[in-house]
Amino acid sequence: MKHAIASLRFSLDENGAPYYQQLMGQIQQGVVSGELSVGDKLPSSRFLAGSLGVSRSTTSRAYDQLIAEGILTSEEKRGVFVAALPMVSNRLKKTPNSSAPSTPKDSETLAFDSGVDVSVFPTKEWAASMRRSWLNPDLTVLQGGYLTGYPSLKEAIVDYLYRVRGLECVAEQVIVTAGARDSLLLLQHAITLLARLETNSGERLDTPTMKWWTEEPTYPPIREAIRSHEQTGALLIDEEGPCLPASDIVSNVAVMTPNRQYPLGVSISSARRQRWIQAMQMTNPRWWLIEDDYDNEFVYQGRSNVPFMQTVSVHDQAKDRVFFVGSFSKVLFRGLRLGFIVAPVIHVPVLQQSQRELGSSASLPIQPAVADFMQQGHFDRHMNRMRRHYRLKRDALLILLEAHLATWFDWKKPRGGMHVLIEIKPEFISLVRTEAVLDQRIAHDIAKNGILLSTLSEHFSHKQHHDGRFGFVLGFSGPSEEKMRKIIIALEKWFTETLGNV
Repeated sequence: MKHAIASLRFSLDENGAPYYQQLMGQIQQGVVSGELSVGDKLPSSRFLAGSLGVSRSTTSRAYDQLIAEGILTSEEKRGVFVAALPMVSNRLKKTPNSSAPSTPKDSETLAFDSGVDVSVFPTKEWAASMRRSWLNPDLTVLQGGYLTGYPSLKEAIVDYLYRVRGLECVAEQVIVTAGARDSLLLLQHAITLLARLETNSGERLDTPTMKWWTEEPTYPPIREAIRSHEQTGALLIDEEGPCLPASDIVSNVAVMTPNRQYPLGVSISSARRQRWIQAMQMTNPRWWLIEDDYDNEFVYQGRSNVPFMQTVSVHDQAKDRVFFVGSFSKVLFRGLRLGFIVAPVIHVPVLQQSQRELGSSASLPIQPAVADFMQQGHFDRHMNRMRRHYRLKRDALLILLEAHLATWFDWKKPRGGMHVLIEIKPEFISLVRTEAVLDQRIAHDIAKNGILLSTLSEHFSHKQHHDGRFGFVLGFSGPSEEKMRKIIIALEKWFTETLGNV
């Protein structure tokens, strides 16, 4: 696919490196060749994504990485421009693909991926549910009805949330939405619905006077999902979870992962949770909460003892301002693309009307199969099997870390989730001289060997917020133990060669 913007032509090779890396390389080359000059404005990430036929998260990731390295600069309400840095062109000429070199086509790409390991998916049971659910198909499904979700699936979700998580709700409160492999579509669909919500005071959540907040750091697509809103803010994370900021804005919406914060893995404390609940009881400023239950289905020691905000909010006003967002894409398989919102009863009619007006982007034909899969008990058995499977993979990764990287990194054994966060020890950070962000410099060097690493720094929106913390988010659910070993050894080799004589 090709697309011309001004004098620069973008071309993406389906068989080449990840699209965002190809875009980064071509923008860098445009600066080197003079096709892009200092001050030139680039197309918006949304426009470029639509032009190239890729997801907006792809173009945003390319832009964000180049902004972090100082090659591009972002100006609020104006757009993205080529940075006015005199050394950028010279630096890129020395390393034409300085942030993300392309992976050779004949080499294997290795990555710590916190995706779903489908090698143990119960395909026979799933096929049986597919057949059973379509032996006598529901006519409303065939006619494209059930815009808020297939009734049996909504009932199964209610039953699951109560049994496993202790969340009491009814099927009416469940709105089935689209989900995606990177959670962006799910969040965008959920936020689009919720933004159309009209509050008790007659104010909609998508008005310019509403400020939207995300955690700092956070999964970049979550930040991308609220980028269209005029006012945004960052919720700093400490050892007790997301901090409640002082706000001079009357109405605020916070998108949080309080049960297991991504990527830091912090669970919100009881005291901090209570502060948030008290804030949601206030009328000035008003707080609304979208609670994303990211990868909290996988707990390896005991059961999750962190309750939902909805379950501990005894005050009606607090309960009416909490929306829960969940997804099946992280627990079954990425291609399923189904998620759901659990909304307070008082707001259900407005959300149902919004769903009717917007149209449902969730696949309806697949919903009867998911419902049958859950009703037959296959979902629960699969989840139990995956918890054991991922626990073994986590333990294998921890053994590799201890054997190869204990000298340079610190980490904590996670109680749950699908990744381990490793952070470079402070005493080594100052020893590496680099103009680039340290963990991104390391990721760039290792990428030459076809290894892709997710850096901690790219999860922060502002450099000052990460306070000199650099590291890597190592997803263990996706790669095999052999692939994990190859990546860990490559990291060990980098540190040995770079700091071995220090």
